[in-house]
Amino acid sequence: VTIPKYVEVLEEKYKAKNVTLIPHGSFELPPLPSFDLPTGALQVMAFGKFGTYKKVEAMIEAVELIRSRTNLDMEIVVAGTDSPNTPGYLAGVEAKYKAVKQLRFTGYVEEEDVPKIFGESAVVVFPYTSTTGSSGVLHQAGSYGKPAIMPNLGDLAMLVKEEGYGGEFFEPDSVESLADAIQKVLENNEYRIKL
Repeated sequence: VTIPKYVEVLEEKYKAKNVTLIPHGSFELPPLPSFDLPTGALQVMAFGKFGTYKKVEAMIEAVELIRSRTNLDMEIVVAGTDSPNTPGYLAGVEAKYKAVKQLRFTGYVEEEDVPKIFGESAVVVFPYTSTTGSSGVLHQAGSYGKPAIMPNLGDLAMLVKEEGYGGEFFEPDSVESLADAIQKVLENNEYRIKL
């Protein structure tokens, strides 16, 4: 299993004696990433399949809030597709926020384009309302040297610390908290690189 909590459950509740922890993302060591950013707008990116427990409205509204109080040049990038359980979700979001400037929906990201989409991002936002265990996107963000802006959800926060990641946390039900977290990282390049 990939999460220490699952080891405990299987051993304590089910009395299993043949459980091994293999942390997600531990199968290969990626090269040290570049922490440099491309010139132009700072890209605030979310990556995944959206619509169930991953919703991008708060991220869009948080960037708009930051824009109202700073001069940061930011582009919002929603990279990915609808969850199979929520067809049409992203089309609805795109229609609702069509007046928002510098908002880009990439659609499906081909495997060979994943390094580019992460490489161009200043931060990776995890606009989750709940978690389902370990996050592949978190490991991608880590391998590409991108700071994670994460909801302060018990399992996810614990997992981030256990797996050695740093992140800037926000309260999942607060656009203002999310805006503060994104702004804190974008306005402090040393802190961004440290994360």
